This record gives sequence, C-alpha cells and structure tokens, in this order.
Amino acid sequence: MNLQQLKEKTELIISDLKNNGRFPKENNGIDYKLKLNIAKTKNPLENFLLNFTKDILSFSNSDGGILLLGINEDSVTGTHTETGLDKENLDLLNQIDLNDITQKFEKIVKLGISIDLQIFQIGTKKFYYLIIEKSNQVLIPINDFLEFKITKGSIYYRASSKNEHANKSTTDFNRFLQIKANEKSKEFMEIWSKLLPEMVDINPREVLILNPAEHKIYGFNSKDKILSGSDIEIDETQNSVFNIILNAISAGDIGKITTNEGKPIYKIVGEIQNTREHIMLSNLTKEVQRLSKYKFSSEQLKQVMFYFNWVSNPKFKAVNPTKGNIKTEFDKYIWIETTDKISKRTKVYFSDDAIVELLKAVDNSELHIEIFGKSLSLKASA
Repeated sequence: MNLQQLKEKTELIISDLKNNGRFPKENNGIDYKLKLNIAKTKNPLENFLLNFTKDILSFSNSDGGILLLGINEDSVTGTHTETGLDKENLDLLNQIDLNDITQKFEKIVKLGISIDLQIFQIGTKKFYYLIIEKSNQVLIPINDFLEFKITKGSIYYRASSKNEHANKSTTDFNRFLQIKANEKSKEFMEIWSKLLPEMVDINPREVLILNPAEHKIYGFNSKDKILSGSDIEIDETQNSVFNIILNAISAGDIGKITTNEGKPIYKIVGEIQNTREHIMLSNLTKEVQRLSKYKFSSEQLKQVMFYFNWVSNPKFKAVNPTKGNIKTEFDKYIWIETTDKISKRTKVYFSDDAIVELLKAVDNSELHIEIFGKSLSLKASA
C-alpha cells in the first residue's frame, strides 16, 4: 500500500477508536507499541531507529503497514489498552525529522523509504501513528547493524502478525518467495481488471491486444498454449479501418460505429495461430550480427543469400519483392507471405534455419573474398 492508502486506512481506524472503541487486531499490516524503549545516552534519531528499524524494513518488504504508538494488545487475551504516550515519548517523537530517517535508511539498505509520522488524540490522551509504504524493491541491510538488531543480507518481512526473518532457513525463504509471488499475481490481476474491466466476461483466448506503434499483436498462441506476440502490418492511411475506429473513440463517437441494432460492426477477437514461425529481414540481420564475430551490413547479408542461390537478385526488396527474386526451392530458409489480400502486399520471411546457414558463411573467412569481394573486419571484442 502507498502512503495515501495507508493514511486513509489509519484515519478510519482512529475514527472507529474514537467513536466506537473498536480496535483492529494486530496482523501483517497493523501493529501496536505501548511505548518506546528510550536509551538516555542516545539522541532522538538513534532512539527512533533502535525502536523501529526492523519494523520499517519488515513492513516495507511486505504490503506496507501501520504502527499505532501508545496502545498495547495483550497477546493472550487480545484486549487493548490505550494509555497514550507520556511526555518523554511525545517529546522524542516530536523531534524526529523524517528526512533524517530516510537518509539513514539509504545508508542501511542503499535505498530510500517512504514513511509518515503523525500525532493524534483520543480524549485527553495523545498517541502517534507511523505508516510505512510498501517498497517496490526488497530492502536488505548492506552491513551488520547489531544495535538495531539487523544483520547484513537479512530479509525481514511481516507474517503471522509479526516480523519474520526470510532467509533464516530454506523453509522461511520459500515462504517469503511464495508471498512475493502471490503479491505479483495480485498486482497483475489488479492492473488487468482496471485496464480491461470486461475481462471477467471474456474468454482470454478471444482477446487480441494491438500495439500499432510497434506493429505488434499479442494474444493466445494455440500451438504453444501461451501468450505470445507477432509482427503485424497495419494500414496507417487516414481512411483505414483502424484509424476510423481510433478517431471515433477519441472523438467520443464510438456509438456511431454500429449497425442499426446498436451492435459493433467490428469485434476484434481471435487467436494467434502461426502455421509457421517466421523472422523478418531486419530481425534476421540483427540476430546474425549479434552472433557473428565479424562486422557486416544488411546488404552484405543479402549477398550471402545470393551466394546460396536463395535469391536471384542480391538487392531484392523485403516488401513486395519482384516476382522470381525469391527462389521457391529454398523455402526451408526463405519464402514470401501475403500480408494483405486487398492491396496484395507481400513480405519476405525467414526461418531459424536461415540464421544457422548464414552465420556459417559469414564466420568462414575463406569465403569472404568470393562472397563480398573483400575480407570482413572482426568485431572489437572478437
């Protein structure tokens, strides 16, 4: 939980305490502390850290939390006593500068924390609450801080209504990992439920997600039973179906794209079903360049294809290639697909096997003169 959410929750708890005398039980997100253990030889900042460092780490590594100071919960009976804080405790907490706390934690874990400390009153008694925001990263001490009862490399978190040490044993660590995995799953579902609130009524296999900026489409891959992505050609002209829909949405006129019965004309659903895995020329070039020990251009890679007799022209176009430029007998490595039936747009694609064959030729220095008319230069790291 973030600070705003924690603050709102704390205000509800305090209101319930004042009006109804109800106390929430201690749990993974709420803890009570009757008073601080104050060392006379320490300054306010040091005393604060002595009392709360492990709590702050534990709540930060969990879902955040609330500490209510001046209240005690009996661990046996579960009853609560709200005695309030005495003058010594109030004076100490009043001197705390949260910036000093944050700077100290940057030295302890090399990361900042988000906390808030506020006073509140019930009748004549005064209390404080300390709220700790959930950290996006696991906070781990970089050294031993024995006076704060924390050690280097230890992971502290909240479980079973108390602070726990995650890497004390394999069992404890597995428990912590499971909690974090569940949190990620919950966060993922929350994001999707806000992004697509209708998802609960839709079969996930019938959803396609379009990314026009990257010319990508994502959806259920029925072959591998996973969510996967693929390149897609999008007609970007102003009068294309895609732009008509986008313009209507942005203008608030989506209702106009309907039949007389009020039903959408376009229902974009389906599955990604690639009958054959394929690679675009640009990505093929990048991959061979990454794997090779030599430097070369995309045009030189086309020269290799010409050498293999895959193509009849080393200057072939990857989009709408001239008929006969791509040799059909080598469709194990290279072939043409129609990407748009109306415009008859075609595109050249490659297989994984093509990467292997091209790499063999590029990395064979004895073939360089024959293929390129010169020797290729080695990469700096080769």
